Amino acid sequence: MQMRLALTALLVLSACQVPRVPGVSTPTPTPAGTVEAGGSFRVALTADATTLDPWNANDTNTLLVTRQIFETLVDYDGAAFKIVPKLAETWTVSPDGRSWTFALRRGVKFHDGTDLDAAAVVLNIDRARQAAHPLRGQSSGGSPFRSYAALLEGFDDASVIVRAEAKDSGTLVITTKMPFGPLLADLAMPSFAIVSPKSMRDDPAGWSTPASRGAAGTGPFVFRPGAWQPGQQIALERSAEYWMKDQPGGPPLPYADRVVLRVIRDETARIAELRSGGLDAVRDVTALTLPAVKGDPNLQLLVRPAASTTFLGVAALAPFDKVEVRRAIAMSIDRSLLATTLFSGAGRPASQLLAPGMLGYDDSVLEFYRLDIGGAKRLLADAGVASPVTTELWYPSAWRAHYPDPKRVAETVASDLAKIGIVATVRTEDAAAYLADARAGRLPLWLGDAGGDSADPDSYFSDGGAWAGDVVRELLRRARYEADASKRTELYKQVSKIIQQEATRIPLVQADSLVAATKKVRGLVPHPIGVEAYTQVWLGR
Repeated sequence: MQMRLALTALLVLSACQVPRVPGVSTPTPTPAGTVEAGGSFRVALTADATTLDPWNANDTNTLLVTRQIFETLVDYDGAAFKIVPKLAETWTVSPDGRSWTFALRRGVKFHDGTDLDAAAVVLNIDRARQAAHPLRGQSSGGSPFRSYAALLEGFDDASVIVRAEAKDSGTLVITTKMPFGPLLADLAMPSFAIVSPKSMRDDPAGWSTPASRGAAGTGPFVFRPGAWQPGQQIALERSAEYWMKDQPGGPPLPYADRVVLRVIRDETARIAELRSGGLDAVRDVTALTLPAVKGDPNLQLLVRPAASTTFLGVAALAPFDKVEVRRAIAMSIDRSLLATTLFSGAGRPASQLLAPGMLGYDDSVLEFYRLDIGGAKRLLADAGVASPVTTELWYPSAWRAHYPDPKRVAETVASDLAKIGIVATVRTEDAAAYLADARAGRLPLWLGDAGGDSADPDSYFSDGGAWAGDVVRELLRRARYEADASKRTELYKQVSKIIQQEATRIPLVQADSLVAATKKVRGLVPHPIGVEAYTQVWLGR
């Protein structure tokens, strides 16, 4: 399973700054006039898509497909977390932080020829808010992503959005139950993409299925009847009427004539197909195939910056109820060694729970605690804790694809703890029980993954910081109900400083994932949220 401590999304204003991984390419801007437009960009899916409805999509394979067809009101910029316009050109928020007014981009049409207008956006929001709406659709279920409908229903037992209305054809007003800071970042997630009302109404039962006669969005690629061959591939065609324009002098967007998403479940088979020329890109390369990719002169590796943090949770059980003991644990773990040896060469020591570049990330904090075995032993002695301390260190039974075996991470951490006299037996259990026991404080030491279903710090603390005390809970509450991004930033920085002082969550590693591509692939910029539109991808010689 994926350890998730988050349920909603993030508004971020600064670019994600990450160190370069050895052997990994850094995308550079394409000069005008150099693009070789046309051709098919072929990418591997690890499993078949489950629906064409972005609002009911719950996995990255499905969202990668829907992101090519549909677009959101706002978006994330490049490989960072900065919120930028998309289908909405501008927006304002009322003084009370509850009313958001969006000016929609003029002249944009859905693939079925109908106009994008405020009424279309309202219908999309209403079908999520209203359980009995005839166009609501069915969630495909699963994790890590929640459906749009689940988000709108799942906050304080009621919808965050209480009303969406079309002030006129080009103006949308969204009213929230309370000031809600994560709203813009939620709206930037691919699950919040806007679907043509006509395409849904024309085929309410089948538009999101393999038998779809034409699920219509405003995105760079178009779904045609028969494009989805279940279990094999989904082939999307270039939209000749796409609204976004290239730089002056360049060809129209998107660059590729087609995007073909092929279902290849086995990783070694995916890399073999990439090397033989049957694919142009493979997502989430792991340690299993990384040597083969690095050894092939025709391939390149691209970084998908980390959007989550592996941490060590510490329960308030004796002797860990003493802050000196928790700090000693933090000082005993060799994060650098952990990052370089177990995270496929793409890990870095984490100084805080939030990922670099997120709203609230504190650039002034360079490390959580310095590695100091002697100092850790002194802290234990000062706390009156006799050695050895026997305990348990729990780990999840499964982790994300680009992360290593969680058992090995747990064993490495346990080895470090043994150096200061804390003897931890490594244990695991099934996913549901693990999450429940960890959140309830029944596991003395446990590995978790701080990250959310979107990219807002609110989602990193979905449990409300119950483990961190009253002060942190109040700071998190204030940050959630604050619409001003600068004020939210300072509140989350305060939270990070308290966590550092109390060491109730000990950040370990932030790990980028790696995308393998042939060296012909240009303009591919992997995004931290896990999926990106292929609007500007092209194939060189």
